[in-house]
This record gives sequence, structure tokens and C-alpha cells, in this order.
Amino acid sequence: MLEEAHRFAPAHEPSRCKAVIRTILSEGRKFGLGVGLITQRPGKLDSDVLSQCMSQFIMRIVNPVDQESLKYGVEAAGRDLLKELPALTKGQVIISGLCVNTPVLCKVRERLTSHGGESLNAPALWQEHFKGHRQRERVAAKATIAGQRRATTVRGVSID
Repeated sequence: MLEEAHRFAPAHEPSRCKAVIRTILSEGRKFGLGVGLITQRPGKLDSDVLSQCMSQFIMRIVNPVDQESLKYGVEAAGRDLLKELPALTKGQVIISGLCVNTPVLCKVRERLTSHGGESLNAPALWQEHFKGHRQRERVAAKATIAGQRRATTVRGVSID
């Protein structure tokens, strides 16, 4: 799965990985490789990359540029069905391509399982990870200071 695919294979901009993605999409199927491209901006996705997508799951799209790019890049979905893109409601999806015999308008049900993902508090985790390290540094610093005091004495007599 490649999230924000338009960043990796932009339509009118150079990209280091665009050629690699084109090759993977055009030749990877014979090796059993499946790639999922996810974007909210199909108009910004390279047309060659978009045309290599054999199945499409298309949700509500209001931007006219994005709608036009789908009309030419997604042959399997009918033009009439693509006209409905701005009117789709939350959870509605048009499925087309090799995965279905004919384009289908579906409603995605709410998930039945609990969401396992969460946003981690990176700063707190970072501080916790290094808390023991900082404590060891303090102990080492105190030992160094105590060691320096000992170094200034000779046979128990201070030479300061």
C-alpha cells in the first residue's frame, strides 16, 4: 500500500521513484505482486501510473481536475457513474476494474473491530527512553566530582 501516491508519482513533476513505480506496476503482476495506491488527489497522480491500476475503489471527489483525470485513467468505470462522484456520501465507494464484472456502487459498513492504531506521544516516549541514561550520567558526573576531590589530596592531606 502506497499512501499519498501522488507524492511518489506526481503528474507533472520529476520524481526519483516514478519510473520505479511505473515498472513495478507494469511488470510486477506477472510475479504476483499487488500494489495499492492511495490518494485523495488522482489529478496529481501520473497518468501512466493511474492507467496501470487494474482495479479502482473511488470515493467522493469534488475537484473537477481530479474527476477529469479519472475519466481518462479509469476505463472500467462508466462515465455516467463517474459523474456521481461529487454526490457520494461518506462510506460510499465506486468499485471498478478486474475485481468486479461491472462497476458497482457500494456502501462500506462501519468496522466491527476496535481500531488498534493510535498516535504515539513521541516526545514522552523519547524522554522515558533516555530517563535511565540521564540518571546514569548524573551518577557518573557525581563520581567524577568526588574523584576530583580525592585527586587533590595526598596521603589524606589536602594539597589545595
